[in-house]
Amino acid sequence: MTISKSNWTTSHFFASPLRAFISLGASPAENNEMNLEYNVTVTDSDFIEQYQETFQSLDEAIAKINHKFGHWKMIDANDKTSGDGCSSCAAH
Repeated sequence: MTISKSNWTTSHFFASPLRAFISLGASPAENNEMNLEYNVTVTDSDFIEQYQETFQSLDEAIAKINHKFGHWKMIDANDKTSGDGCSSCAAH
């Protein structure tokens, strides 16, 4: 499985203790505006950042994460499996 435009907000790659995911960021632009950025980020089990690379387009970020981390196990929070995923969250 790979990360795509339809699942990038809910999916990440996992290789204990690390997880790789795409997050949104922003940087200042002219005229008090902001540029959206897509960050390919790797954190450890304590959510301490180990790696981050920033892209101007979602397509570039998706290509990078699938190429660099696609051999790791992919986890999608929308999958309802054994207490994991969005359905087990207290917010639902």
